[in-house]
Amino acid sequence: LGLLMLLTAGVALADTEDAFEVRQASLQQQPGGYYLNALIDIRLPDYSRQAFDQGFDLPLMLEIEVLRERAWWLWDKRLYSLRQRYRLRYRSFYDAVRVLDLKTGEHRYYDDLQDALAAVSVLFNYRLLDGQALKPGKRYRLRLRFGIDQAELPIPLKSTSLWQNDWNLSSDWYEWTYQP
Repeated sequence: LGLLMLLTAGVALADTEDAFEVRQASLQQQPGGYYLNALIDIRLPDYSRQAFDQGFDLPLMLEIEVLRERAWWLWDKRLYSLRQRYRLRYRSFYDAVRVLDLKTGEHRYYDDLQDALAAVSVLFNYRLLDGQALKPGKRYRLRLRFGIDQAELPIPLKSTSLWQNDWNLSSDWYEWTYQP
């Protein structure tokens, strides 16, 4: 029985490993500000897809931090932090998946969950900062991660079990430096 529990735990953990991975990210200065481009690989575990198919919303969150690098004995200074939240919901009336941007209230419809995930997995020219936010000649460290928004997860899905349905899913921080 103990061996069976360990094997089951291994399957559940393997199912959740690397559910989200930031493949690439960059910041570009353009007229009017600094714009973020990013590619995120999303591989939802089966239980996440099943919960979505059963009518539960899928809350996703993109976290971004901009830090100014300082001398080695000082902590980097956080200049900017953003949590971009999305809610994916199946709308039976439209037979479509709605992606709601919780920051702007804008929503778009997609044919299926895979198309909706593909849409949120690509950021192109996402306006992040004003043009005066970063000082030329200074070094900045940017961090980005993507995953399930635990705060918005429906209560029935908040499982305390370590053996199955671990909803604490997010990518590792993707970090890079930038100097305007």
